[in-house]
Amino acid sequence: MLSAGINRDPQSVQDNQHHRPRPSSKGSLWTVKPVVCFGAVALTLVSALHAGSPDGVSAVAEREIVRRQQRVADAQSAIERGDQLMDDKNFEGALTEYKMALDWLPDAPMSEPWRSLVKQKFGEASVCLARERAAIGAYAEARLLVQEAIAIHPEGADAKTLLEHLDDPGRYEPALTPAHMADVSEVIKLMQMAYSYVNLGDYDNANNTFQDVLRIDPYNSAARRGMEQVEMNRQNYFETARDQRRAKMLNDVNQAWEEQVPSALIQDVASAYGTTTDDSAYYSQKMRSIIFPSVNFSSASIDEAIEFLRIKSRDFDTEERDPGKKGVNLILRQGAAPLIATISLDLKEVPMDEALRYITELANMKYKVEKFAVVVVPLSEVGDEQYTRMFLVPPDFLSGASGGDAAGAAAPADPFAAAGGGGGAGTATIGSRATAIDVLKASGIPFPEGASANFVTSTSQLIVRNTQPNLDAIEAYVDSIRKKIPQQIYITTKFVEVTQKNTDELGFDWLLGQFNIGGESVFGGGGTSGNASTTSATSSDYSFSQDGVATGQYPVTSGNRSGSSAITPDSIDGLLSGASAAAGVSPGIFSLAGVFTDPQFQVVIRALSQKKGVDLMSAPSVTCRSGQRAVIEVIREFIYPTEFDPPQIPQTVGSTSTDGSVTGGSSSSYPVTPTTPTAFEMRPVGVRMEVDPVIGPDGYTIDLNLAPEVTEFEGFINYGSPIQTTATDALGNPTTLVLTENKIEQPVFSTRKVTTSVTLWDGHTVALGGLIREDVQDVEDKVPVLGDLPFLGQLFQSKAEDHFKRNLMIFVTAKLVDPSGQPVRKSSVTATPVESVLQPTVTPLLPALSEPVGLGSP
Repeated sequence: MLSAGINRDPQSVQDNQHHRPRPSSKGSLWTVKPVVCFGAVALTLVSALHAGSPDGVSAVAEREIVRRQQRVADAQSAIERGDQLMDDKNFEGALTEYKMALDWLPDAPMSEPWRSLVKQKFGEASVCLARERAAIGAYAEARLLVQEAIAIHPEGADAKTLLEHLDDPGRYEPALTPAHMADVSEVIKLMQMAYSYVNLGDYDNANNTFQDVLRIDPYNSAARRGMEQVEMNRQNYFETARDQRRAKMLNDVNQAWEEQVPSALIQDVASAYGTTTDDSAYYSQKMRSIIFPSVNFSSASIDEAIEFLRIKSRDFDTEERDPGKKGVNLILRQGAAPLIATISLDLKEVPMDEALRYITELANMKYKVEKFAVVVVPLSEVGDEQYTRMFLVPPDFLSGASGGDAAGAAAPADPFAAAGGGGGAGTATIGSRATAIDVLKASGIPFPEGASANFVTSTSQLIVRNTQPNLDAIEAYVDSIRKKIPQQIYITTKFVEVTQKNTDELGFDWLLGQFNIGGESVFGGGGTSGNASTTSATSSDYSFSQDGVATGQYPVTSGNRSGSSAITPDSIDGLLSGASAAAGVSPGIFSLAGVFTDPQFQVVIRALSQKKGVDLMSAPSVTCRSGQRAVIEVIREFIYPTEFDPPQIPQTVGSTSTDGSVTGGSSSSYPVTPTTPTAFEMRPVGVRMEVDPVIGPDGYTIDLNLAPEVTEFEGFINYGSPIQTTATDALGNPTTLVLTENKIEQPVFSTRKVTTSVTLWDGHTVALGGLIREDVQDVEDKVPVLGDLPFLGQLFQSKAEDHFKRNLMIFVTAKLVDPSGQPVRKSSVTATPVESVLQPTVTPLLPALSEPVGLGSP
């Protein structure tokens, strides 16, 4: 019955195989769902024959039949699961299921069709899995899979073909390994993550991820391209940031011209510095915090008073959370003589330390705070025990404390004098710092033998070992400076210079031809140019001319000055600009000529209106600590000669004949060595500021010793003269020949400097000094008689007016800033950046002219 059932289903499966497609190249395999039918009649018959003997042969056979049926059913399930896994491309799982099915099917002739089907499927799954392993470089594993497939299913052609391909380097790279493929997979993930970071704008993480790719694959060009894209994106951002920063800096320059409203109030600044909570300081602080509502004694003994304070200190110790630490330990140490003093006092709302002080004074005793208790002792007892206490002080304790200047007593009286006699002018030197003991001794605190003090810079702790009275004095000293937080001074000195030059001119130039006067015997005409004239009648400055001769030809107003002959520049400015000694006239804007008139005439109207303004602002800034000298320099080193060797002129010269012999006589030219510089000096050109600030005891005023300076190079002035000789030209005429220019040029510098000492408030601005200057040149020329005619006289006048105005103001602003750079005090108005420098009230720098130039009297 079992064999019949087995023979029927595989045959149907085989028949179905002829009508089903082969597996695709992707590994999809068709599935088979065989059903094994066992005849119910056979089972019933066998059961009937042996029903009476359950432990006999019939029962064993029956159980064997059931077991084999179950194994076949399990094989069926394994085949179905394997087919499903093949469809899901899980070739390794399918291979495991087919292997299980092959193990469950008995190796018997009746089950051979089923085993052949499973072997075929096993071979196909092995080939598909071997291809996967070969694709990732696991060639050894792929060969084992193919060899096992050939061993189980020798008829499989795909397995044999794949085995041959595995040995073909043209199809499979021999160097390919699973580790390489794992790296490829990791690189793909990292590249995706990196570009995701790029899309999100997280360029730092993107760049780091690309670097991770290069650590795995050093020659990955895609990662390099990605990094290039990141840098381009960063470049675009930084260009935008540069534009923003440049716009802000330019806006800061404009903002510096704004006048700021000064702060209205002075605010107190809290301080976090004081003594640390070590044991002795702990009791001192606790006694100050315990407030007794009432302390009333009437003829009480010292024992009763001390006991009262001990008990009440526990009741009124509200700040202590631990019940076991409430109150203060008080110990009374009496001397050899008994105490007979009585205490009578009545106090309200008094701290415990003050109450104890009053009690001990009335009893002619004193108290000292020790590590674990407060001891009341007689006045005659001199305690030389030394204790160690730590104090938290400002970081600038050594330099900012009042006693810190004691160590620097040897400083020169001039705050900007050069130290040690060496170096150039303005060289700042930093002296040695005072020690903690120096600072405390300068404050009047004694240090007996064995006492010490050490300032720990890293923690701003002052560790002192001294007697109890001296420690109390040190505590009082620290309390006096506890309002002083670490402060620095941000100092800005501003040079604001505004110059404006206004030039206005109106004049007329006349040319007049010859004419007769009342007949044919008397004639008139224009005049002559004279030696001082800047233009002649033949000049191209006149519009109407023929053959180089202007219409009218003879000048009438050549004596009237115009242009540079009327307005002359400053002497030094003229030398620096190289202005020609020959004066020039102002340009003509309109001409009028009478060509066919009698007489001929021509008039040129010369008018000029010029305005030129130059605004200069230099604002050096520096931040420094109180009592520390600071120097800021933004300069260029200008080196120029100061000493020269005179020019070398040969004493004997001669001419060379055609035969090469030297004959006496003078030559038309000879070698000359010009003036040669031999020594040089350096002048710093730019902005320099030296400042020595000190914060006042109130923590609000600032004392400044400062010397700001702005030096500019204006140009050169030539102090030399050319060396010339006589010569003859090609026609034999004598002429002058310049052998060398022999220039001796010396620079001219302009300096704006102020050295002063001022006191100002935090955040405020004061004017250190300045210069207001105005140069006025007023020229009025006219032709006699004609220039005095009413109305028409304006046509024979020339007027020029030049105003050169300069306003230089020097301001200083000082702000107290904390170590983070933020202002210590916030202004009551809208906060402004530290870089903003307050300006004084703006006043007109250039007053308007009283009336238009050239249209009326001055």
